Amino acid sequence: MKNIEVYYEKALELYKTLHEHAEVGFDLPETVKIVKKELDNLGIEYTEKYGKGSVVAEIGEGERIIALRADMDALPIEETSGVPFASKNKGMMHACGHDSHTAILLAVARCLKENENILKVKVRLIFQPSEECAISGAKMLVDNGVMEGVSQILCTHCENEIDFGEIGVCAGDYMAACVPLRIIFYGKSSHATLPKHGIDAIAMANDAYIKLKGFVKENFEKDDYVWSVGRFSGGTAHNVICDRCEMDISFRFFNVEHSKIIEKGVKKICEDIAERYGGKTQVLWDMSTGPVINDSEIIDKIRSIANKNLIKINEVKKRMSSEDFGWYLQKAKGAIFRYGTKNDECGCNTVAHTSSFKIYPEGMKTAITVFCDYVINL
Repeated sequence: MKNIEVYYEKALELYKTLHEHAEVGFDLPETVKIVKKELDNLGIEYTEKYGKGSVVAEIGEGERIIALRADMDALPIEETSGVPFASKNKGMMHACGHDSHTAILLAVARCLKENENILKVKVRLIFQPSEECAISGAKMLVDNGVMEGVSQILCTHCENEIDFGEIGVCAGDYMAACVPLRIIFYGKSSHATLPKHGIDAIAMANDAYIKLKGFVKENFEKDDYVWSVGRFSGGTAHNVICDRCEMDISFRFFNVEHSKIIEKGVKKICEDIAERYGGKTQVLWDMSTGPVINDSEIIDKIRSIANKNLIKINEVKKRMSSEDFGWYLQKAKGAIFRYGTKNDECGCNTVAHTSSFKIYPEGMKTAITVFCDYVINL
């Protein structure tokens, strides 16, 4: 394998180009064009059959398939980072570093293609759209069969809380599953001075707000969870009894089986409240992603690679944020690791999903090293 600097130089070039062409969701025409052009240059075959905005390539001929995934989408944020290669697309910005993920995987593709004759596995490279949006690109790809035959899958994510040149790992429970549920109560409108002729949807929702928080706390007391009501909205005027009230709730957890008990209980509580008031209710419950539970053996292998390459390891804690990488892990074991991109001197220390976010790109070297070493030495 060539010196990692060779692959990093190409990754840096691609990263800047991708950053300039930030695109959101599944609509990634320029991003996909850049990815396909690089794969064409490398002589790597690919397909777009797994869904809109996706590119999937393969290298090697082994019977065993190892998948590597990079998310490609940006966020609907106007950039203020001040980098000379800032986004040219108004209101769109790579504020979570997915451009670097894509550049890393393309650099890894170059390395693996050059070493294809010594690979003992087939490598499936998954370039995924829509990690940030409500509709998951990972779920689309999985539903369309991208994990068929895959025995394990890896991905990485930049981290501005870890110094560049270092990595972060966590075995077992790492990132939470997420249910962005919506609860709607339907009442009956009437004049505010004649409440007995109406059915107050706000009153129903208020009762549910209190009862649900207590119910979830009681039943998830021994498990880590988040139950946060982010929106509570109802009514149109001060003198009209509200006939529709909605709550949007972020429910995050690791224990999927336990969450099914919560779902059943939530629906029962809401139905009982609606019946008592004479109204109706609707609970929209769809899991946006499952939990990310990192395979311990894979994490140990990543630790070993880091030690061999003199890369400092940070043992990071599990977090309640979510990542749609969890959909892939329902089909095969795998892991996500963090690569440090923090550099205080360059101002690369702001949190993701902010307009001033920027990474120190030299941190990509560690991710390229880990990926290439992992696959080539399997």
